[in-house]
Amino acid sequence: MFNRAKFLGLISGLAVVVAACSNGTQSATNTTPPADTATNVSTTAPAGQKLTTPPTNISSLGVKAVKEIKFQTPPPTVLNGFFDTVNNAVTLKHNVSKNGTITLAGWAVVPEKTKAAEKVIITLPDTNQVVAIANVNIARPDVVKALKSEAYKNSGWTTTIKGNSLPTGRVVLTAWAYDPATKTATQLKNTHELTVSP
Repeated sequence: MFNRAKFLGLISGLAVVVAACSNGTQSATNTTPPADTATNVSTTAPAGQKLTTPPTNISSLGVKAVKEIKFQTPPPTVLNGFFDTVNNAVTLKHNVSKNGTITLAGWAVVPEKTKAAEKVIITLPDTNQVVAIANVNIARPDVVKALKSEAYKNSGWTTTIKGNSLPTGRVVLTAWAYDPATKTATQLKNTHELTVSP
């Protein structure tokens, strides 16, 4: 019993350390976003609002339709990443304009395979409408240090979406670590609420 309690304490402590390390910071060695900026893929908008961007091919996920992806929440003891920032702000609520661009960033791993996730999917709530897909390939030495594994060296991600791809009003974005081998998307810590103004 003592060993189990000690193990759970270690996991909880590790989660706190990683949260402190992630704190919205991006890699000190590579803060340039990858060339493949976000791809917008919504065909319908929440609450009857229309999105202004056409649907985008999600074939990079190895699926033809979003319904082929198994979206899941990780067990409380599993730490698979964080949705750190929106426009470099670590707060969870943001005011954004439809006329601007929105930069999203964080880190994602597949702990059961001891590797960085290949992609991160950004969705709107409830329907899992895909807003963006980001490659996971940015150096995150803080994650390596916190999780004590070089396998997570390039676990950072960042992507940019256009403000006009989102409906006006309150929008909540969720990020998911994606494993194409199993077609599983596991939710990252933190969701971000955006108030999109015209």
